Amino acid sequence: MLVRDVMRTEIVSVLVGTSWRQVAQLLLTHHISGAPVITSEGRVIGVVSEKDVFRAIYPSYQEWYEGPHAFTDFLALEEAARVAPDKPVEEFMSTRLVSVEPTTPVLQVGALMVATGIHRVPVIERGKLVGMVGRRDIFRAILRVHFALEESNGTKTTTGAHERTG
Repeated sequence: MLVRDVMRTEIVSVLVGTSWRQVAQLLLTHHISGAPVITSEGRVIGVVSEKDVFRAIYPSYQEWYEGPHAFTDFLALEEAARVAPDKPVEEFMSTRLVSVEPTTPVLQVGALMVATGIHRVPVIERGKLVGMVGRRDIFRAILRVHFALEESNGTKTTTGAHERTG
């Protein structure tokens, strides 16, 4: 199975220069957890996720390492949250970009995701963004094709696993 078989082709992307507030609203509006960041020419230069948006209002790991009090200085945290809405996406997006082609095997993308900790990957063909594939897409495809497991349609079944309800 190849990436083209599981990728999403309806892509919500973020243009360079988009503000933190606009990115946050875009993720909320489209019920997505991340999106590729593109230039005006359509070149992918990064990916922004909910985690990136959230981290933009907190000190960085380096700031914490240099002064752990940064996480307990609530006035400073409030100030960071106050100025976050105006930050451009390029200040808080992830630039560690892993991309694949539509002909990349799904198992290879799964391995890349596990090895890098990346949850969503742009699919690029001839330099153009043609899709996105996420961890959930890969998870579902591998379980369905290689282990014959299907998603539940909402009805309860009895298995060896315990499911909590309510």
